[in-house]
Amino acid sequence: MTPTPRRAVRPIDAEVHALRQVTRAAMAELEEVRRRQSELLDMEAALLVAIDVRTRRMDALLDARLRVAVPDGAPCAGGVLPGGVA
Repeated sequence: MTPTPRRAVRPIDAEVHALRQVTRAAMAELEEVRRRQSELLDMEAALLVAIDVRTRRMDALLDARLRVAVPDGAPCAGGVLPGGVA
């Protein structure tokens, strides 16, 4: 095995310092990415709840419409409501 040539300590220290700075900057950027991901997950959860609430409300309204269109639970002829609504 060939021995590595000796280097002066100062250039090595400077390179180590530069690499530490780059590593710290990358870690800070990673933390920012994780923070943003957390915010996006919170937004996703809020949107899913909003969609669910509105879907349930639409279902309730459609049920109410059906009750009005077909009074007293009368059967629909061929799946068509009075007035030709399918």
